[in-house]
Amino acid sequence: MGFFGKLFFGFLAVVVLLALFGFFLRRRDIKEGLVSPDEEEGLTQKAVDNVNDLNDRFNRARYMDEDGK
Repeated sequence: MGFFGKLFFGFLAVVVLLALFGFFLRRRDIKEGLVSPDEEEGLTQKAVDNVNDLNDRFNRARYMDEDGK
């Protein structure tokens, strides 16, 4: 196993350690009641709609008369 093999296994070890660390932090948060076990950690629908509006090139022109409301 050459240099790149050692480098790969080192990288793999770091990824596994970070995954274990995240798992234990999540478990601790569930025990303390900070997060419900079935809660998804994703974006809300309002946030998704805002991002879609930012990506829509014609959105500003379409709602230009409603600025300031």
